[in-house]
Amino acid sequence: PFQGELLNPCRCDGSVRYTHQLCLLKWISERGSWTCELCCYRYHVIAIKMKKPCQWQSITITLVEKVQMVAVILGSLFLVASVTWLLWSAFSPYAVWQRKDILFQICYGMYGFMDLVCIGLIVHEGASVYRVFKRWRAVNLHWDVLNYDKATDIEESNRGESSSGRTLWLPLTAFRNRSLVHPTQLTSPRFQCGYVLLHLFNRMRPQEDSSEDNCSGEVVMRVTSV
Repeated sequence: PFQGELLNPCRCDGSVRYTHQLCLLKWISERGSWTCELCCYRYHVIAIKMKKPCQWQSITITLVEKVQMVAVILGSLFLVASVTWLLWSAFSPYAVWQRKDILFQICYGMYGFMDLVCIGLIVHEGASVYRVFKRWRAVNLHWDVLNYDKATDIEESNRGESSSGRTLWLPLTAFRNRSLVHPTQLTSPRFQCGYVLLHLFNRMRPQEDSSEDNCSGEVVMRVTSV
């Protein structure tokens, strides 16, 4: 009770249904994601304000993330210094003798190549550094996590049904007769995995079940992308 009111932030039920707000924010900061890893529900959160600098907290950073951060910082510093020097050498009247010197012209090409390398490094490692920043921001912001609202979740699911999930209805006899449906005949690679599994399960069925081919039946397959 001294940690505050218990929340029900996602679709989870049972022993993991309730959590304290501080515990949930700590877990989010460690994972760097606002989505529950069990039910894949994205928490409804509201950012209130940034904490005071004296209240800022550190987060757990791996050795790889530290190397990525150092690489991005050094690459950014080198890129700024190199571009500044190149611009000064190209437009400054005091650098006329540099522009005529062959050694400096070779340096211009080398620095231009290194700038491209630094840009590629920043772009490649920038995503990881940004994820670290988001985790740090999650810890050092005052957040308000809202309770799970089933009615709102159903409305959002209905609105996004065409893009996030589909229910496929196919006759069961289609899977019993390999000539009608085959996994290689599917045009959408998104659903090939499920059809391949059903096709394999059909081949593993006992032979005595073949007498039931005339029975009516349907296979319901729920495909959801997160």
